[in-house]
Amino acid sequence: MVLKTFSTSTTPNRALIAIHGWTGDASSMEPVGKAMSLKDTKWILPQAPYTAGPGGFSWFDGNEKTGWKFQESFHILSDLIQDLNNEGFSSNDIFIISFSQGACLTMEFMIRQPFSLGGIIPIAGFIRYKKRVKQDATDSSRNTPVLLLHGEKDKVILPEQSRKSLEIFKDAGYEAELHILPVGHKISLEAKYFIEKFINMKYHQV
Repeated sequence: MVLKTFSTSTTPNRALIAIHGWTGDASSMEPVGKAMSLKDTKWILPQAPYTAGPGGFSWFDGNEKTGWKFQESFHILSDLIQDLNNEGFSSNDIFIISFSQGACLTMEFMIRQPFSLGGIIPIAGFIRYKKRVKQDATDSSRNTPVLLLHGEKDKVILPEQSRKSLEIFKDAGYEAELHILPVGHKISLEAKYFIEKFINMKYHQV
């Protein structure tokens, strides 16, 4: 597993797993983590296992005809969470922030777990198998709060996808909220406020 880590204190009491988008790598989400004002936080930045063009990586491999491979990506997230548990972080101390294809992975992964996390923050993503969420979601995962963020000017993944995701999550019994920001397909400075507020509020509720 290829990853980077850094902490904002010597004794972090919560952990953020940052999942990059398509063609990204372990360094892609580092500027996002460094831009956040989150104290006592350990950041974990894994790299996707499948190749995507020259020098880039993908969380999914395949296509609509052959089917999509993603189990190795699920294993990476499972192993990271288990490692964090072993370090003393409870599942409620762990958050996942993710962008684009990484957001798709995060949503598909979280709903199928036998535990809840402190929260997930899918940015500019979409749910590929929309009709399967309600039937595949585990009761144990439904205590995971969801913060959806999307740019209203996003032409890569339209903001309507996050509006649909919000409806799906709420219908499946999750606590979810959505904020549409005046940007394109990126993690903007406007997102920083909502991310920090969400994490600090959810963490202190535990």
